[in-house]
Amino acid sequence: MKTLSKFAAALVVVSAFGLATAKGKTEAAAFQQTAYDKLTWTEMMPGGPSVHVLWGDMKKGPYALLMKFPAGFDSGPHTHSADYHGVLVKGRMTNTSDGAAPAGAVEAGSTWDQPGKMVHRNQCAPESECVMLIAQDKPFDFAPAKAK
Repeated sequence: MKTLSKFAAALVVVSAFGLATAKGKTEAAAFQQTAYDKLTWTEMMPGGPSVHVLWGDMKKGPYALLMKFPAGFDSGPHTHSADYHGVLVKGRMTNTSDGAAPAGAVEAGSTWDQPGKMVHRNQCAPESECVMLIAQDKPFDFAPAKAK
């Protein structure tokens, strides 16, 4: 499991660097390291997800952030306007998407690509919180969808 965590951390660093470079953001950054328990989280809705932005601007895009779900949280069916890429960093969850075969539980270190405008649902397992890395080229949005 430690190998998966190290792999996920390496993927985060490589992805963030690759996306920033692809967008022409080549300015040098100062070294920074923050322990998990010292991260600043912004609650998106009471009792729901919180985010810690790693880089960029989620209102304009591109950006990468950590999103934390409380244990047992269910996003409900919803869509986003644009594609996003995810890595589960902590916890266990289930992701379902309309038209896609069920893929089973997502464990820490697992990745997924979520097409924009596709109805999907993210459910954190009840035993512990979930933390995922989300990277997106476009602004963040969330539109509830009708359950089927």
